[in-house]
This record gives sequence, structure tokens and C-alpha cells, in this order.
Amino acid sequence: MKYFLLFMLCTLFSNCQTNDKKQDPLNLESKLAGKWKAKAFDGELHEEWILDENGWMQQVGYYIENSDTSYSAKTRIEKIDDDIILFSVIKNSNPKIFKAKSVNNDQIVFENDDYKNPFQVKYEFLPNGKYKRTIKGYEKDSLVIYEFNFEKQD
Repeated sequence: MKYFLLFMLCTLFSNCQTNDKKQDPLNLESKLAGKWKAKAFDGELHEEWILDENGWMQQVGYYIENSDTSYSAKTRIEKIDDDIILFSVIKNSNPKIFKAKSVNNDQIVFENDDYKNPFQVKYEFLPNGKYKRTIKGYEKDSLVIYEFNFEKQD
């Protein structure tokens, strides 16, 4: 009887504990969470991705060239209804919203045909703590493609 009572108390105690582990409905935490760096033009892009309290990925990024931060942005990837959405807010620019057109374990391709630059943002998740972001757009009616190869820093 003593063991049965002890078993019941342990079971009750473990069922009453809350699970503080955040949910990751998009399975992106293992691919994006952390600090990242990529060579870009004559400087470096720095990013930090975290899984927020709602289970969505959030990023804070900035570009440094010659000790000057000339660009900063905040990005969020979340699910709204059945769509995966990329929200991007670049300092001193209008916010942009992209919808995922292609999603698989190795990449997500976001697009918004209402924009000229960029109209597509692609995240490719590579092995060994790396990912590549490719941005496509039109500048002066010419297609431009920028690729940034990020390496994990932590």
C-alpha cells in the first residue's frame, strides 16, 4: 500500500508540472536558431535567430562595413492559417511580407509578386552549421540575385 501511494503521488506530481519547452510547429529552431555571420559585399552580415514564446522564428540582423552599421533588420517566420509567412522590417524602409511557395526539409522559398525588389527570398538549410539565403529582385529592370552563405557562430 505504501508503494502504491508513493507511486500515485509521483504520478500526480509529474502530471502537474508544466512543460516549459517551447513548441516549434515549423521545425525551424534546429536549422536557424543561433548567431550567424556571412561575407557580404565589402562587409559582413550578422544575424541572431531565436524561437519566440509563440513558437515562431525571429531574427535580428545587421550589416557592418568598415566598422559602420549601415543596415539593420528584423524578420519573423510564422504560420498564419495554412500559410508560412516571412515578415521583414528593414530600418528606414517599408515592411515586406512574403508567402512560402515551396517548403521542404532542406529549403523554404518565399515570394511576393507585388514587389520588384526583392520578389523572392529563399532559405537553404545546409549541413555543418550553414545556411544560404538567396534574394532575387529587379533593379532598373534587370534581374539581380544576391547569395549570402551564413556560418553558425555559436
